[in-house]
Amino acid sequence: MDKSDISHIEVAEQGPKPPTGLHVELFKGDEVVLIPTPSADPRDPLNLPAWRKWVLLILVSAFSCTAVVLASGMGSIFSVVEASYPGQEAKANDLMTYPTLFMGIGNLIAMPWAFTIGRRPVFLASILLLLAGGVWCQCSTSLESHIAGRIIMSLAAGQSEALAPLIIQEIHFVHERGRKIAWFIFIQNIASGVFFVISTYMVSAWGWRWWYGFFTIMNAVIFVFAFFFVTESRFERTEEQMRGEASDPKIVDVSAVEEQYEPRCWRNDIQLFVSNPKFSDIPTFYKHVFQGLFIPTTVWLLLLNGANLGTYVFEASTFASILMAPPYNFSFDALGYVQAGQIVCCLVFLPLLGYGSDMVIRVFSRRNNGIYKPEYRLPVIAIPAIVGIICGIIYGRAGAHPESWSVASIVIGYNASYFAFLGANIVGITYAVDSFPFRAAPFLVVICAGRGFISFGLSYATLPAVATLGYNGTMIVEEVICAVLALFAIPMYFLGPRIREYVQSWCEPEKSP
Repeated sequence: MDKSDISHIEVAEQGPKPPTGLHVELFKGDEVVLIPTPSADPRDPLNLPAWRKWVLLILVSAFSCTAVVLASGMGSIFSVVEASYPGQEAKANDLMTYPTLFMGIGNLIAMPWAFTIGRRPVFLASILLLLAGGVWCQCSTSLESHIAGRIIMSLAAGQSEALAPLIIQEIHFVHERGRKIAWFIFIQNIASGVFFVISTYMVSAWGWRWWYGFFTIMNAVIFVFAFFFVTESRFERTEEQMRGEASDPKIVDVSAVEEQYEPRCWRNDIQLFVSNPKFSDIPTFYKHVFQGLFIPTTVWLLLLNGANLGTYVFEASTFASILMAPPYNFSFDALGYVQAGQIVCCLVFLPLLGYGSDMVIRVFSRRNNGIYKPEYRLPVIAIPAIVGIICGIIYGRAGAHPESWSVASIVIGYNASYFAFLGANIVGITYAVDSFPFRAAPFLVVICAGRGFISFGLSYATLPAVATLGYNGTMIVEEVICAVLALFAIPMYFLGPRIREYVQSWCEPEKSP
């Protein structure tokens, strides 16, 4: 049921006020309730026509694709880059590990500004910074300069984790967010998978410096289109609108409404600032981030995402060295095809975790007399968690004893860890936003920035861990952690509503003095 391109706005009767984020009425009979309720203002991002929402989603996904490839996609070409710095092999590992740390720091720096001055200016600035970082890396003259360039680039790339999904969720309704976020991840990672495959050929033909150059040119093109089509997604809404309720029980005709509101036009859409920024909101944002660290729900999502991302980064840092050594003896060019398995992951991920997630909440909500609870998002995490844990342990065994395991153990194990991270990612961001709609931005920072710090710690310990525990021991430790955190979805399913009720006073809109 797609009501993105509406000619009228259906306003439901106002009922008793439930606690924010606890539960909302998703169905009235056979009709889906639009949550949040779109306002009568034509400039409300929820009232964007369907084609504009798709263009915006594709552009945000394109930025996220180049950000992910530049910050995290060096695995298949790392051996060539490392060879450029003889005698500095250990230090060169920082090119792989530092990006996850500084992507998290980038979230902490940029998201308060997105909260204060708007999503659009921060998004456009992030593209420009990513572009500048790419030029820096391309022109770097030393390993230290190269690392510094990747740090700058990663500060911008971090906006692919929190800001990008926030923009997409703000222009869509609750009943369609799962599949729209899945499309975002699908487009981002299908394109990334293609670039992972061709990266080895690009580097073989042009050298690694023009690998950066290619994506710098691509980011310049993305910026031009984003300037015209990525409109501001922030919009002030009442508590009733956030719950899918409205104050006037009647049908409002948009043609009549336009007499009261300024119609949407390109001049409005390309404005950098749509409202006067309140810089006093920045400390408030950090206060909300700090509060999120004391809510069991967000802490669990943070740990779950961090553990799965750390496992994936560990495997991304080690698969090439395993496959290029005997008995597998992979050529450099063949390494890109290993990461092409991420395309397969996305083909499975979109229907299973995207449309499947929205289907699950529909079924569960209908069984609950039309009432939706954010916990209905949690069951879909079971499949990626089980697949990731089993295949991760096999990866460790194959890395320790390659003569006894086929190459598929490494290839499938590596891509399965990516699939597990995708599962933790989509559950984390949709569950957090649905549970705490008025704290979506700061709580996404808790998850996305925090997981970057955790994964950095885990991945930075890659070489010492392999030296001490071996591939097998390291993967067993990491997968046990992932398994325990995944099992916490069971108590969280039952305790989540009580947790939200307990912290409700923290998560309501700030009252104006």
